[in-house]
Amino acid sequence: MRLALGGAVAAFGAGSFISPAFAKTKHHYLGGSSPTARSSTIAMVDRPLIMLDPGHGGVDPGAIAPDGVFEKHITLASALDLRQALEQTGRYRVAMTRTRDVYIPLDDRVADAMNQNASLFLSMHCDHLPDADLRGASVFTLSNDASDTLAAGLAQDENGVAALGDPMAGTSPQVADILASLETRATKIGSQSLALDLQTSFRGIVPLLPDPKRAANFAVLRDPSTPAALLEMGCLTNKLDETRLRSPAERTKLAQRITLAINSYFDNDAERRIAG
Repeated sequence: MRLALGGAVAAFGAGSFISPAFAKTKHHYLGGSSPTARSSTIAMVDRPLIMLDPGHGGVDPGAIAPDGVFEKHITLASALDLRQALEQTGRYRVAMTRTRDVYIPLDDRVADAMNQNASLFLSMHCDHLPDADLRGASVFTLSNDASDTLAAGLAQDENGVAALGDPMAGTSPQVADILASLETRATKIGSQSLALDLQTSFRGIVPLLPDPKRAANFAVLRDPSTPAALLEMGCLTNKLDETRLRSPAERTKLAQRITLAINSYFDNDAERRIAG
């Protein structure tokens, strides 16, 4: 994930990354019961809203692979695959910050999740590392102190000149402080749980970086009310990872593992609520 305006022409358009499974009329369910069975027991309005954020877009191609493939196309195709997988479970409503090749400012992406009262926010990206031998996914959560120098640099590049509005505007300072403290603590716990569920679901199936649990001050993760994570799905600087991310079959596998992680997140959250 590197902010890089202009650059090489993409080798493929966004449409070429769409999985053939996306066009099928027959849906395959990830889990125990069918989507219809689940849908009958979970009213649409009661389903958690998952906000998917395909990184970059439009004039911002993101990272560019050595052969000219743009990150923005891979993130959009992957998010569309994931939206389909999540909807097939019958457990969730799914929204996306963008569904086409268009630039969306970072603060608008955050505002979209806040305005729709999202239950979970997942920003999807591809890494761009100085060592071409490094490969694998990693998961970032929000922190003022970056987990490493590379993480700090990624956040600085990604944030650019983003300036977020104050979500507590119009609230008295005392009440705003209390609300922000409560929301931030709960959000931090939820974000870390999501990151752990993703790593657990990936392990042994989707390649992970040696240090997959990372943190940095990403602007797109700053909503104090929504648990959020930024997923680096792989490294475009690594040929094996690029090949994997361009493969419809491999992206379908990735969508399945993310869906299982989100299922685990909400299952465990429900258990915590009952226990509490």
